[in-house]
Amino acid sequence: MLAALVVGVVVLLAASPRHRTFYLGHLGGGAAPPAVDAGSESATRTAGKGPRRTRVRVTVPTEDAEGRVRVPVADVVPATLPAEGVPAGWELREFAGKPDIELLRADGRLALKLRSESSAFALYRDVVVDPSVQPRLGWSWKVTKLPADGDARDPARNDHAVGVYVVFPRWPSPITSSDVLGYVWDTAAPVGTVVTLSKAENVRALVVASGRAGVGEWHHYERDIAKDYATVFGGSPGRVGKLAVMADADHTRGLGEALVADLLFQRR
Repeated sequence: MLAALVVGVVVLLAASPRHRTFYLGHLGGGAAPPAVDAGSESATRTAGKGPRRTRVRVTVPTEDAEGRVRVPVADVVPATLPAEGVPAGWELREFAGKPDIELLRADGRLALKLRSESSAFALYRDVVVDPSVQPRLGWSWKVTKLPADGDARDPARNDHAVGVYVVFPRWPSPITSSDVLGYVWDTAAPVGTVVTLSKAENVRALVVASGRAGVGEWHHYERDIAKDYATVFGGSPGRVGKLAVMADADHTRGLGEALVADLLFQRR
């Protein structure tokens, strides 16, 4: 389902006037993009064939006084938690089965809980980050259930409990030329494995955790996305346009469950 993830996310990038302005301006040598608030949108659902999308209030995180771009797990926190459904600030893309999403507090953290039972879905949101300025991506996650038969190396079993994906749009043809760099907790593939999708070579997933060791515990990661991009794609990345978190257990018809928190981009 990773190929579907990149197509779904990049289609929205291509349809977004503000992202076209940001990236075409950047490629043309223009100034850095201004801070943007996309305003609010009522929830909608797109029916018909293909992945379904749910849209809620969407904002673009901006740099703070310390040079960090914090990506909140919810722009608005409900008065009562846990709260089911898509948190404010994110959009949902459904690929297979039924998504199970909760916003909750766990161990002192406000977190997203993603549960995939024979399903695959992604939450994503707009970000505008220059990896030459804020190359360090940080996040925390806690996996509580791994898809039993998942293995990122096997296209027929390419399921994982959780993944964090960074989208680098490339204009003027974002659907065919945008790059996607993912970080996943896999069931079987060794840490350090880089997976290139046969049907979407512009998607690379890097295994940063594997197996049952550490299941049920919080783990914090910091990755230099500019260095990782150079390692798996070669060259230097352009600006980041989307950040996504994904749960994927449809190939093996298994069960995955994870919590994600503390997403941010920062300077070296």
